[in-house]
This record gives sequence, structure tokens and C-alpha cells, in this order.
Amino acid sequence: GINAEYGDGFIFRLNVGCNLSADMLKTAIVILFTACCIAISFAEKDVVILIPPYDDVIHVRGLDDDASLNTTMEVARDERKLTFSVLAYDPPYQCVVLSINGVERNGTYYWQTLGGGNMKWLTPYIDTYVPKKKEAVLFRLTPWVDDADQDDCEKNPHRCLNGSVAVDTSFWLLISTILATLTRCGY
Repeated sequence: GINAEYGDGFIFRLNVGCNLSADMLKTAIVILFTACCIAISFAEKDVVILIPPYDDVIHVRGLDDDASLNTTMEVARDERKLTFSVLAYDPPYQCVVLSINGVERNGTYYWQTLGGGNMKWLTPYIDTYVPKKKEAVLFRLTPWVDDADQDDCEKNPHRCLNGSVAVDTSFWLLISTILATLTRCGY
């Protein structure tokens, strides 16, 4: 049978000497831990897309962990947050951005993709790049540069290596984000 002890607290004990309150606490902890593990394993990622003029931030939520940038942009298109077109090379199937929101690349400019913590240049193939959770990906129209002019800061400030002419792209992203935020807040 079950014996009940009264005193400072109310504790049930079985004939085998099992402390039910401690067992219930252990069980609750195990259930909570299991629920957290399941929630983490099914957690989906969110990605932010920034496109000129950078006054609107496109949030794409609920993506699978292995969703490519192309898939991310397709979800944003399906949610009517942007339009885009790609040029697909095959094989292997690799997509390069041709246009975003009606602005097309041409013989002078192409869509450059920047991402990661320091907004570094990413692969031009949006179907092979997989953004991390909560990553911001920035698109900008960048002038085509000949390989010979690649390190010339005056002709290609985005890839300038000596830092004398170019300002880090993260700085420009920060400035544009601050200006957009202040504009939205009415300042």
C-alpha cells in the first residue's frame, strides 16, 4: 500500500521506498529536456535579404536548415516580397541573378552577393550558397571589372586591398541601415 507522511511537506512513499516527488521532478526534467531537443531539431531558420535602395528589409522565415539562397529568394517571391530572375547553367545546375525587382544586370553591372558576419563577397551562384540562421544577405549592383583592374582601388573600390580609398562594405551597410531606421521612425 501507500503510506502518507505529514510534517513540513506532504510526501508519498511506496512500500519499496520510492520518493514520488523526487521521481516526478526527475520525470518533468527529462520531459522538458526532450521537448527542447525536439524543438531545436525542428527549428527553422530565418534569413534577411537586403536589396537596393536598402530602405526595406525582407525577412524570410521558416526555412529548412539546408535551404539555399535561391530557395530563400523563391520563398520571398512566393510571399510577394520581391521579384527576381536567374540564368541557370547546366550541368551542374548553377543559378546567377539576372534581375531583382525589375532591375537587370547588364554589360556594365552585375548583381554581387554579400553575406556573413562581415558582409564578405559570396559565390555568384545563389543555388549553391546556403545562408546560416539569421544571416543577412545583401545584393548590390557592382561594375564589371577586368581581372587586370581587380586590385585597382579607383576602378574597383569594392575589392580594394590597401584600404586607402575604399571603406569597408559593412560600414556602408551600417550607415544605410541607421538612415533607414531613422527615416522609418520619423527623425
